[in-house]
Amino acid sequence: MKLYCKAQFFKETLQIEESFTIEQKELFFKKIIDAKKRQYSFYPIDVKYKCNFYKSKIFDKNKPTIIIPIKDSLKLLEYTLENIRINNIQKYCNILVVDDRSKEKVQPIVEQEGHNYLRVDNDKGFNFSMLNNIAAKICHQLGNDTIFLWNSDLWVVSESMFLEFFKKHKNNNSKVSGSKLVYPPREKSFSKSGDSENIKTYFPNYLGEKWRNTVQFGGDTWFYNPKMTIIHSPGHFRRFEQINNPMVNCDRGSIFVTGALHVWDLEYFINLGGLNPSLSKVFQDVDICLRAVESGDYPMYFGKDVYFYHDESLSLSSEKAKDPQFISDHYLFGKLWNQKLAKLISYGVS
Repeated sequence: MKLYCKAQFFKETLQIEESFTIEQKELFFKKIIDAKKRQYSFYPIDVKYKCNFYKSKIFDKNKPTIIIPIKDSLKLLEYTLENIRINNIQKYCNILVVDDRSKEKVQPIVEQEGHNYLRVDNDKGFNFSMLNNIAAKICHQLGNDTIFLWNSDLWVVSESMFLEFFKKHKNNNSKVSGSKLVYPPREKSFSKSGDSENIKTYFPNYLGEKWRNTVQFGGDTWFYNPKMTIIHSPGHFRRFEQINNPMVNCDRGSIFVTGALHVWDLEYFINLGGLNPSLSKVFQDVDICLRAVESGDYPMYFGKDVYFYHDESLSLSSEKAKDPQFISDHYLFGKLWNQKLAKLISYGVS
C-alpha cells in the first residue's frame, strides 16, 4: 500500500532543465469485497506525467515558493497573480504556476509576471496531489526549504498579515501550518455577482450573501457516522462564524489544515512522501496531515488576527457522486484511516 500512497520519484534526481517524464504507481478502486466490514479492493495503475518546466531568471532558492495549480481559467489566474503583486508577496516568495493540461495559453501570462511555470500532462486526468508533488520536488532540487501549497482562488488580505502568518510558522518551528480562511466580501471576490454555486447547493440558509466575510475554514473538526464509508469525516470548524470569534481567532495545534493553504518545511514534506498520489481529488490534505500526526508533528492552525480570503469557487456539485475518481478517493481514505482515526482524534486537540 505504501508504494502507491507516496511519491516514489522523490528518491530520484530529475532532469528539470526543459522536458522530463515522471512515472508514478497509483491505486484505483476496483470493488467492494465486504460492505459490512468495509473491505475494498483496488487495482494498481502506472501513470506517466509529462512535464515542461520554465525557471524564472529571478528565482531565488533562499525564498519560499508558492505553488499554484491551475487549469485554463485565465481570468482567475490573472486575478490571483494581481493580488500577489499588489500585496508585494513576490518580494518574499517565488511563484510557481502549475499548468494542468490547459487548452488556453497560460505560460505567457506567467512569464509576463516574471514567475516560474510548470506544465504537466497525463492521460489519467486531474490529480491535485501529483501537480503539487512534482512542483515540490523541483523546488527541493533547486534548493528551497519551504513551500506554500496555494489554491488558485486563495488571496492575501494584506502584506502585513501574510508576513505575520509566515512569522508564526517559522517562530513555532512548525512542519506544516495553515490559517483561518474567510469568504471574501463582494468587492474582494473574483466573481462579484451574487451567491456562489457552493452556497446555493449546500448552504441555502445562507443565501442572500450572509456568507460573505465569514469563516470558510476555522480549523479542523470531525463528524462521526458509523454507517458511512468514512466513519470519521473531516470538516471545517465553525464555517460561517464571525472572523473574530475566539474559537477561530486563535492559534492552536490541529489534526489537519485545509489544502487551500499549506505551508511546509520542504524536507519534511519530501520525507513524508508528499501528497498521496492515489488520492487525486479529495482528502489528500487530510491524509498527509494525519501522517504528520502519526509521526508526532501536529499541524499548526494560525488564526489569531490573521486570515486569507478563499473564494471556494470549485463547485461541489452532485455530479461528484458519479465521478469514479471521487468515489475511489473516498474508499481509499476510509481503508487507510477508519481504524486509526478514533485514536488520533481522541488524543488530539479537535
